[in-house]
Amino acid sequence: MTIKGISIPKLAFAAIPSIIILIITIFFNSFYEIISSTVLPDSTIAVKSLWFYPIAVYILFSIFFHICFRTVLKKIQNNNSSKKDILNVIEQWSGIVDGIGTALPLLGAAVLLFTVGLGTSYQDLFLSFAVPFEIKSLLILATAKLFESIFDEFELQVQKELGEDLEGTTENILSKDVKIEFVNYNYEALNEINSTNASWKETVADMKDPAFKDTLNKIMKITGKS
Repeated sequence: MTIKGISIPKLAFAAIPSIIILIITIFFNSFYEIISSTVLPDSTIAVKSLWFYPIAVYILFSIFFHICFRTVLKKIQNNNSSKKDILNVIEQWSGIVDGIGTALPLLGAAVLLFTVGLGTSYQDLFLSFAVPFEIKSLLILATAKLFESIFDEFELQVQKELGEDLEGTTENILSKDVKIEFVNYNYEALNEINSTNASWKETVADMKDPAFKDTLNKIMKITGKS
């Protein structure tokens, strides 16, 4: 299912920033262990494996975009929806991605508070799981924000596609209206306008007659205006 105005390469290019953040998030464990060993040299922190966490969320974002993509193209091809309805579909799915990205750091904060409430005996759980989970959630939030650029690019392409269609439709409607206007034109009114115009021309011609000028001068003398 393709539309001539939709460029897949441009959509793929818009996905590059979010993919870069995804890669950083996947390999965050190694960075965290290095930083932890530097800050706390006397402790050994084995970070819980959370590599699948950002990948699973990104796959979910991709599924949402795929659903949005298919839905919008189907509406365009069926030509049974307005431009506003089609753009609302894109905004709704983009809002879902943004909502998930915003909710995950809040979930991570709840995990942090829970592990803190367990006491010092669960300090390892706090450092090895809760903190990395919260940081990765924040990185996923950044991924979600950058992922929205894919929806933005898709929306621009759809607007261009719909704009061209609407422009052509407007032109056709305008042509039909002009044709109807000429067909239903009131010829009686046109004859009256032509008659009035002819009378005006005759009056102007009479005013140029020398006899008319002599008569006008006599009238002005009688009335004392000359």
